[in-house]
Amino acid sequence: MGLHDRFQTALEKTFFRGKSTRKSRYLTYVIGNVVLMLVLFYLLLNNLAYNWTGQLYPAGSGFRLETGLDAMTPFVPEMVIFYVYLFYPLVILTMLYFAFVEYRKGYALGWSLVAINGIAVLIYIVFPVSTFWYRQELLAQPIVGNVWADQVYNVFANDTSFNCFPSLHAAVSTICFFAWFRYAKIKPSKTTQATAVAAFVIVAGVILSALFIKQHYIADEIAGIALAWIIGTVLFNRLWKIPALTKQPSRTTN
Repeated sequence: MGLHDRFQTALEKTFFRGKSTRKSRYLTYVIGNVVLMLVLFYLLLNNLAYNWTGQLYPAGSGFRLETGLDAMTPFVPEMVIFYVYLFYPLVILTMLYFAFVEYRKGYALGWSLVAINGIAVLIYIVFPVSTFWYRQELLAQPIVGNVWADQVYNVFANDTSFNCFPSLHAAVSTICFFAWFRYAKIKPSKTTQATAVAAFVIVAGVILSALFIKQHYIADEIAGIALAWIIGTVLFNRLWKIPALTKQPSRTTN
């Protein structure tokens, strides 16, 4: 927490006349969370680096991790509801809650997202897995008049197929559920437990949807889940045990 403390000191010297207040502590955490979740994770890694890795290899190249079970998995375009319309709200709402509400616990989620995406980008560079062949088969005989199938084809058009292993949809949604799961254990209530259950249902749907819209292989999903769970366990155990991250702000300073 040395970096956090130095940043808080600099912030307080610049805007609070060197005094530590509830507002200065809040702003320190919120700015740190925004830098981790928005700047490093979303803008730098999830957009710039992710898109860059998708342009490293020509279409039709890459590794194919298809198993017999992958081949047997049907194309179910309706599952795009989870892949697009439930995945993004889950991620956005989770980041907003832990960045601005439970802001002292936001660092664990923020650093987990950065670590997951950073590791994934490195793997994409040296081990490009592609679902190019699935796309070619589906686009050769498109389903006409199905709004959900059209949504899947839009995913194909806007998302590269060369950065599949590990699946970021699986990894990011899993770490969001992990955050709610751990939070419900720390602050058990009907609301937190219901939120954790809802997150689990959405995550299960997201993971399955990546297979049913033929965007990923089973190995991609397993790798994404494992990566998120390992990173989350290490970082949440470390950061949520730090007293500064678990205690409420002092009420003695205004």
